[in-house]
This record gives sequence, structure tokens and C-alpha cells, in this order.
Amino acid sequence: MSPFWALPSEPDACALISDEGTSIDYRRLALLTDSMAAALPDSTGRQLGFIALAPTAALVATYLHALRSRQHVPLLLAPELHTELLSVLVSKYQPHWIALPSDHPGVEGYVENWAADGEKVLVRDGRRLFEPELYPDLALLLTSSGSTGSTKLVRLSYEALAKNADSIVKYLNLGTNDRAITMLPLSYSYGLSILNSHLAAGASLKLSTASVISRRFWLQAGTFQPTSLSGVPSTYEMLRRVKLESLGLQNLRMLTQAGGRLRGELITQFNAMCRDLGWEFYVMYGQTEASPRISYVPPNRLAEKIGSIGIPVPGGTLEVDTNNSELIYRGANVMLGYADSVADLARGDDCQGVLRTGDTARCDEEGFFYLTGRLKRFLKLSGTRVNLDDIEDGLIAHFHPGFACTGEDDALNVFFASDTRETSPSEIRTWLRDRFGVFHGQVSVFPLRAFPLLANGKIDYLFLQTRVLSSTRGASTGTPVSP
Repeated sequence: MSPFWALPSEPDACALISDEGTSIDYRRLALLTDSMAAALPDSTGRQLGFIALAPTAALVATYLHALRSRQHVPLLLAPELHTELLSVLVSKYQPHWIALPSDHPGVEGYVENWAADGEKVLVRDGRRLFEPELYPDLALLLTSSGSTGSTKLVRLSYEALAKNADSIVKYLNLGTNDRAITMLPLSYSYGLSILNSHLAAGASLKLSTASVISRRFWLQAGTFQPTSLSGVPSTYEMLRRVKLESLGLQNLRMLTQAGGRLRGELITQFNAMCRDLGWEFYVMYGQTEASPRISYVPPNRLAEKIGSIGIPVPGGTLEVDTNNSELIYRGANVMLGYADSVADLARGDDCQGVLRTGDTARCDEEGFFYLTGRLKRFLKLSGTRVNLDDIEDGLIAHFHPGFACTGEDDALNVFFASDTRETSPSEIRTWLRDRFGVFHGQVSVFPLRAFPLLANGKIDYLFLQTRVLSSTRGASTGTPVSP
């Protein structure tokens, strides 16, 4: 089977519909993809590029051209990435080129090489301090921790991307008549997988720049009539409020959810609605490190498996480590490994198809898996995985020493030493929103007179998350407390 970037569909079938409503068939998308060769710098060697992947045909074509050429390896970034975070990544990895929406202010040290169709491509102005060496099978780079400023990258191979797209097509039964709309950022592995799988199936994708909470988005959806909608837990909280069943989406056949644990109450509610309307509801689990889908719950088993992440996707296997209960996934879609520096881009396949997920789990007697916790300090906010250590470091650098973070998916808890200096919870929430894109409603802030410490002098995060948090919940703007 040809990989999705080969665009193997019927040439006259619709591939993309732009935000403005222009239909682009597979023949035209292929021509647009090939034309991007003129925009990117030519070289005898492989090149590293950055793509701020906004939902436009030109930037999608740049992404596809990079894969088709096997000459360019892109790192996908959110178009709205904070300029300071972008500068850190540029300084550390020194890409040969950067593709951006045309209204982006640009990047220091780079000059415009090409501009058209709402996109511009910048190239480095001057010599690099080093020349990145890229492993031959390295196809794509994604950030490992959302927008928290981590420069740690996930290295994905051509095979991993293609295999996972094909697997998604298989278990979702995607075909040429399917139509999706961008409800999630394309730079986010879940949103990207929707693009990849629909291209693999020869299906159509509506590129929307509108927020899913806006009237314009739902007007677009009403005109486009998607066959599926996809979202993270916060998306489904919103869909519940707007009464999805009353929005006139007559061709809808499927809902998919990933990006964090969805409340059991909502799973039950949406599953019942889908059953009544003849739709299917897929609850899924994945990680960027698996390109990204790992498991799903078959819709006909969902009612009796509330809280489960389901069974492995086609081509993959799951098991629970008997020593520490860690969930282990095996499949061709597993990453090559991480990159913490430019030198790591030359590394080969460190994982060999095995991913230790960092989540703990159990398996029932029918082979359905359930997550029970996490081994490391990660959580998901609005579907984006964030590293609590990265957030702590940012708070300390901006405000003062004396911050600690804990939390659960979609609930970040920030503790700070109140005697260091005057810092208000509203200041902290506003800074988190501006720097990391964390919504105010996802943050609880607790002043402490002192941090609980372990015998080795490190902060006792478990104590904070349980006993201190339980004693202060509901009083996140109150007086300082002692642990």
C-alpha cells in the first residue's frame, strides 16, 4: 500500500477544502505538493526544516513535499508558538529553512526565500554553527511536550507514519466518502493523524481556521457536512453544552476522542446519543511517540468498558510490565527515539518498535486495558501533553524560586511559597495563559508557607497532590497554609 504522502487516491476526488471554501482535488494537491520544491532550498544533502503548520493548503503541501522528497525533515510547530519558544528551538537546532504563514513576523537570522498562497519560506542568513546530520529513515519531528518550551523532540520514521495512518484507516473503516474538519491543530499529533489517515483513505478534509467554540466553525461544518468529528476531553465538554445532536450534521457517522481521559459520565452520554442516532463513538488512546494511535475501544463494547483505553490498534500489541505495572506497546508505528540535541538527529532506531508509555495499567480478562496512573510527571491540558517540570522551570524563571506543580488531566495545580514575595494567583494564571496557552479554568493556585520535603530534601509531590490539595481545594486564592 502506498504511503499517504504519495496521494494514491482518484485524482478527481476532493482532497482538501480551504478555509475560504475552495475545493482542491487530489490531482491539484499533488501538483501543489511538487511545486513546493521551488520554495525550499536545494541541496545535495538532507535538510532540517521547521513548519508552523497552520490549516492552509500551501503549508499542508509543504509538509507532504518534505515527506515525498526524502530530502527534507520537518519539525512541525504550532503557528501561534510563543516567539521566545520558537527562538529557543531555532537556536538549538538551526534549521535550514522555516515555513510560516505569511502574516508571521519572521525569525531573527532568517530571510525570505519564497512567498505565495499565504505562506512564506525563510532560509538561514549566514553560516550555521553546525551542520545537522539526519538519519536516513528520519521523516518527521514533533515536540514531546506541547507548548511548554521543551526542546526535546520525538523522532518518527517514514514507516511509523505510514503504518499508523493505515491502521487508523482500518479500524475506523475510513473510505473515499469520508469527510473530516480540522477541530484540532495539525501540529498536534492527534490532529495530524486525522490529516494523514484521511489522505491515506482518499477522503476529504475541510481546513478551518475557526475556533470550535465559534459560530463560524459550526456554519462551516453545516455547509461541509463532515462524516466525523474528533476532539479531546475539553472538546466533548463543549459539544455537550451546544447539544451536538441538534446542529443539523446529517452526514455524521462517527465521533472520535483521544488526548486524555474523558469523564465516564460523558462517555455514557455520548455513547447513548450515538447509539440513538446511528453513529459510532470511538474512545482512543495514544502518544506522539506512537505516531500517535495505540488503542481504541470498539464502539459495540464501549457501554460495558467505560474507562478502558480498549485494545491495540491493528498491527500493535499491548502488555503490562509485571514489575512496575507500566503499559508497554509494540508496533511499527513506535518512534525511533527522542532528540535532545542536534547530534541526536543522526541517531538510529533506539526503540526497536517498543514503547514504554510511562502510564501504569491493568488488563481485564477479555484483553481490554485500563490506565491506573503515571510513572512520570506528565499530564494533558486540552489534549496537549505537558511536562510539569517545564512549567515549574518557567514559573521560577519568570517570578521567583519556590514553585511546585502537580495535577491531573485538564487540572493543573500550582503551589508557590507565599513568603518569597507578593505574587497573586491571577498573575500566575495570566502568565501561564500567555506563555503556555493554559486556560484560566484549568489552573488552581495555592500559596504555601513551606513545601513538604522528602528525606532527600526534594519536594514531596505526592503529599502536595493529596493531603495539601485536599485541605486547600476551593481556597485557591485564600491565605497561605502550612503542609
